[in-house]
Amino acid sequence: MEKAKWTLPQVVFLALLAFLFGAVFMGAGVLYALLEAALTPFGFSPFANEILFGLWVMAAPVAGMLIPKMGSAVLGEVFAALAEMLYGSYFGASVLISGFIQGMGTEVGFMATGYRRYDTLPLFYGAIGTTVFSFIYEFFKYGYATYGFWMVVALFVVRFASVCFFGIFLTKQIVTLFHKAQGLSVSH
Repeated sequence: MEKAKWTLPQVVFLALLAFLFGAVFMGAGVLYALLEAALTPFGFSPFANEILFGLWVMAAPVAGMLIPKMGSAVLGEVFAALAEMLYGSYFGASVLISGFIQGMGTEVGFMATGYRRYDTLPLFYGAIGTTVFSFIYEFFKYGYATYGFWMVVALFVVRFASVCFFGIFLTKQIVTLFHKAQGLSVSH
């Protein structure tokens, strides 16, 4: 299967994306700490994670769209999580587990279309997959069962909105800019 073979430029590009998104994830960690501190006096600190969640999962849809290969979304998210960890994330090695789960959620979106579509539809399916997979994982990790039903629903809805914004809308903007930049010729 030719489509399954990776070329050296694709591997290098994936590594570059991971390096860049690892830095974005580090920045998101700072934003998270600030937002959590701002929301804590009002009793809404759990929403800090949900509001910014889509930012932490962007490597998967961007990698999946720019490197249309089976597994690129998972690898993109896991390697970006690895970069974040190596940059010194205070979330530590747990980001690797999260990265795998988030990447698998996005990968499901491309898988659902048989890896034949690279547009809004697989991004939307991926947003659903990422939200569901990650929410189930974090439901247990962060003890969401201690919250009331409507609080859990609100956290889920905010996470899904965040994943849609960053994983669909912003990802499409990045992909469009990337493709436009490829079309530009550089004159010397």
